[in-house]
Amino acid sequence: MVERVSPVEALRLAEGEQSHRKIKKNTSVTWWGMAVQNVLRNWKKGLIVMLSIALSMVVVNCIVMLVQGYDFDSYRKVFLASDFQLDQMTGSLSNTNFNGITPEIKEILDECPDSAKTGYVYYSEETHKMEPELLKTWEAFADKYEKNWTDYEEQVWEDAKDSNTVSVHFLGISESVFDKLEWRGEKCSWDTFKSGNYVLVDYGDKYAEHPVSYYQTGDIFQMEYKNGNQKDYEVIGEALMPYALDYPYADLIYITVLVPEDEYITQTGNESAMYAAIDAKKGEDKQIKEYIDKNILKENDMINVFSVLDMKESFQRYVSKYYMIGSFLVIILAFIGIMNFFNTTATSVISRKKELALLEVVGMTKKQVSKMLVAEGFLYLGGAFMIAVLLVVVGAKQILINTLGTAFFFRLHLTIVPCVFMIPILVGIAYVIPKYQFEKMSRESIVERIRKE
Repeated sequence: MVERVSPVEALRLAEGEQSHRKIKKNTSVTWWGMAVQNVLRNWKKGLIVMLSIALSMVVVNCIVMLVQGYDFDSYRKVFLASDFQLDQMTGSLSNTNFNGITPEIKEILDECPDSAKTGYVYYSEETHKMEPELLKTWEAFADKYEKNWTDYEEQVWEDAKDSNTVSVHFLGISESVFDKLEWRGEKCSWDTFKSGNYVLVDYGDKYAEHPVSYYQTGDIFQMEYKNGNQKDYEVIGEALMPYALDYPYADLIYITVLVPEDEYITQTGNESAMYAAIDAKKGEDKQIKEYIDKNILKENDMINVFSVLDMKESFQRYVSKYYMIGSFLVIILAFIGIMNFFNTTATSVISRKKELALLEVVGMTKKQVSKMLVAEGFLYLGGAFMIAVLLVVVGAKQILINTLGTAFFFRLHLTIVPCVFMIPILVGIAYVIPKYQFEKMSRESIVERIRKE
């Protein structure tokens, strides 16, 4: 049975035959130009589509940056200055042992064949008469901070003023610890420092933008030891001990003074250290742990041992939960973004059945229409990618730093690689789905598609 066509439809078909050759001459210009026109004509709908895809890409990208941003070296730097650290410190000042690393333990550690460097930190608490300039510095600190002090802290400050003395955390350090100091200003050499005629001092407001010096390089610092010894030293520089090797308890009115190991032992007579810090030879971490377990802990199980091996395990446990949660969210959000793009692309083809049929009537081939639909998908995808990259570059830092990236060991590394990795999948969808839907639709005749609303 022959299908009857109305005169108007016959005229359109005839006109389509006449214009077919003209359209075919400009095939690439026609389907690509029409794709651009269609996207621009429906820009509001297109913007929603692009934003939807872009947001999924941005969230996926942020999750990947978050997981990759947790930096073990930054974490370790705060809690462990060397590969291994030994002490007999406790959580309570009254029960701690500042002399836990005895000469016998030091001798055993120095004989470890797998260590590259072994260093020691010695501690004693001394007092120092404040010079007029040092007193002024502490008065300035008091004016700045005393409004936040407790009654106890205010009493400590009043006692310090009345006695005109300041507590001194007097530390002796060996060369390997000297190499780990955080310097303010010019660094001096170990060869000069180890002579025993110089001291290093720390500085106030350590983590402020503009720290305050207690002393200037070249000043004379007079040390009066509890054992009666007295000596004048020249201040050779300002430096901070690594956090993990510093005096670990809270104190209010104090300064830290550093001298070389031999000078400390000579003046105090104390050969027992507060900390031992061991740097392993490359790849020898496990051997050193076994050495310490066999030769130190079996003799004295009161020794605390902190190792880079244990810290790595702890860090991985901490980060692994973010890997697990992040991976789950990445899969879910990537799936949502892909399915959204899939549905949008498929719906766009199906809802334009009549429009696409009319394009064939006026002379476009099925291949040209298919190419046009694919080009539209690529345009939406390209727009979504540019929006995603812009949002990542402009907003990712603030999003992460103000949310889950507040950890001190988080280091933001901007990347768009996760967005790029999603492109092949989206490109595949943008290519396959329009072609498939159009081919499925084309099983109906042009007239049937035109007549259906």
